[in-house]
Amino acid sequence: MVTLDEAIGGGRIETGRKAIETRGKARRTRGWSAVTAAARPSVVRIDETLSPRDRFDNWREAVSAVFDLEVEDPATFDCGMTSWKLGSLLLGGFRSSGNTFVRDRAKVARGGLDHYVVQTLIQGTSVLREGAPEAEWPRGSVRILDLTRTVRTEAQAFSNLTLIVPRAVLEPLLGAPDDLHGVTLEAETVGAQLLGGLMQDLSRRADAMTLAEAEALGPGVAAMVAACFGPSVAAAETARAARTAVSRRAIQSHVLAHLGSPDLSTDALCSRFGLSRATLYRLFEPLGGVEGWIRGARLDEACRRLSSPATLDRRVSRVAQDLGFVNETSFSRDFRRRFGVSPSEARQRLGDQAPLPGSTSGGVFRDWVCGDGPE
Repeated sequence: MVTLDEAIGGGRIETGRKAIETRGKARRTRGWSAVTAAARPSVVRIDETLSPRDRFDNWREAVSAVFDLEVEDPATFDCGMTSWKLGSLLLGGFRSSGNTFVRDRAKVARGGLDHYVVQTLIQGTSVLREGAPEAEWPRGSVRILDLTRTVRTEAQAFSNLTLIVPRAVLEPLLGAPDDLHGVTLEAETVGAQLLGGLMQDLSRRADAMTLAEAEALGPGVAAMVAACFGPSVAAAETARAARTAVSRRAIQSHVLAHLGSPDLSTDALCSRFGLSRATLYRLFEPLGGVEGWIRGARLDEACRRLSSPATLDRRVSRVAQDLGFVNETSFSRDFRRRFGVSPSEARQRLGDQAPLPGSTSGGVFRDWVCGDGPE
């Protein structure tokens, strides 16, 4: 059985000073290390000499851009992380004694991330419980998650390799970019073996790469992901072949750019894109209908604005009006139904959770994911 240490090249998950000294100057603050050198990809790791509680805090901060965490006892929690910034891609080796990853509607709305997450399980168990068809994630298999969607997974004593790919890099290569969430390539398939092997090779060689090499690899890695997952969604792609040449994504992009406009009615969209009502309804049927999707997009943007310090002086009613909600009561009702809290509660609770710039290994990785960290 391959361990995570072996998968990423002879103990790179071990994060003491000896490993750090091989990468030139090290920045060391609050028990973590983020190491950079001229013309080399940035690397960040959790220092395993920290106490279990401090390592948990680092772990929680690292994954906070993508997931909320549930653990039984932070004081006895065991974890490790080594991650590299390879141009536009992020690659990480993660391990944990066990936790639940939660990405609910509020998390999706608050963060605004639309990346794809590709993972191969090295050790342990993981079960996808919500957000996609419930299924166990077998060792050696490779799965993909769409961060525009919700998900809940339960993992026990696991280690994995995780590749985070911006949507703008991968989506143009896919025939059905909205149908990948939760798709798993079984361990015995050629796709899983090729893609899992590629991720392991990248992790073994990441420290020896130049920055130029890492950046040049991005398009090829994305193409490999698309090639391996493309056949698994062939049926969904075939079902879409009969639809109009105007893509659903084009309509969504227009809506997201004009969330405050009153001209987002069904008739207005049909007129703008030259569609019949039946075609428009068929395009958005997998997403719960066009009107429901637009309402959800507006609510998600409201959640983001209410969580932002930049809008703390703006009344909730004004935020709602700016996004096309004409009735504050119905806005509050729909907001609570979607996020489980009122708009005012969201402003307080979510605003209080606004993270500071990365000052731990977890914070630096979080900033990488969000696009806020240094190269």
